[in-house]
Amino acid sequence: MTRHCRRHPYLVGPDHWLPPEPYEYGWATAVGCNNLACERCGEPVRAQVPAKARYRRYGCGCRRQDVHDTYQVGGEPDDLYPVLTGWTCAGHPGFPLPAVLDGVRLDATTDWDTLAAGTILLPPFEPPGVELRTVWVTRLYRLLGAERPLLSGSVARLLDCGDPRLVRAAYDFFSNERDAPGAGLLARSVAARRDWLGSVPDPVRPASSLLDHAALLLHDRVLVLDENGDPADRPALELARELALDGIGPSHTPLTFSRHDPGWLADHAAVLARLNRGWITSLVRGAARMAPGTRERVLRELADIAPEQVEAALRHL
Repeated sequence: MTRHCRRHPYLVGPDHWLPPEPYEYGWATAVGCNNLACERCGEPVRAQVPAKARYRRYGCGCRRQDVHDTYQVGGEPDDLYPVLTGWTCAGHPGFPLPAVLDGVRLDATTDWDTLAAGTILLPPFEPPGVELRTVWVTRLYRLLGAERPLLSGSVARLLDCGDPRLVRAAYDFFSNERDAPGAGLLARSVAARRDWLGSVPDPVRPASSLLDHAALLLHDRVLVLDENGDPADRPALELARELALDGIGPSHTPLTFSRHDPGWLADHAAVLARLNRGWITSLVRGAARMAPGTRERVLRELADIAPEQVEAALRHL
């Protein structure tokens, strides 16, 4: 199996990660491609950091590029400098098991539950410059082939554990990997543990609860669509509705429903506005997408509840 980096592969400076192993493709933003080739001269693109330099120098047989931070080949604006094009990812081999990743042995005897629980909070390595929570487990998942369901299934089992840090880490993993096997268990887990989640501070943002973050993840799940363009995770949609009727959900809660359940939003807009004034702006934006007659009714209902907020939101449409 050969993998390729994204359409515009990354060049990275010394403070970002240029992986040494050939199987490491551009699995996240700002992971440098280590197998670039030039379409013009046909030579491979080589990279080095000159002594005492604060940049990484890339070059082929016909040109060079010095990179201090990050640069996307063919994907940068041309307002200051000409866009660099013609360097493409030449492909990366797969990551078959058995293998060793950062000192962790992976083979047919791997205990994936133990591995997930042990590395999701204490990763053996964190790639510099990659801003991604649960980064090591996410990286492993993206490198794996047929073993992916084994890893994501083990992460899914952390959804029901008693350690808030592990629960939050599992949420972060499924935020990164919305389509991973096991993500569909989120709604059931949140519904069963709703009271506990509401009583436990979020380990990352203690001012809010784990239930607040779970609600955000449910809205992410609603964005996963089936072949007909409808939400694939109906339990997540239903639970997101239930939580919304208790005033629980991210600031974009009404916009989620305006895209994927507009009839329900039209019927409940006034209720949601009374429950959470922080949703007023999103409610107005959601109403703007409705059919004219429905839009006018919903906006009138909202204006009766929070006239100044509605007026301000309408000015910014």
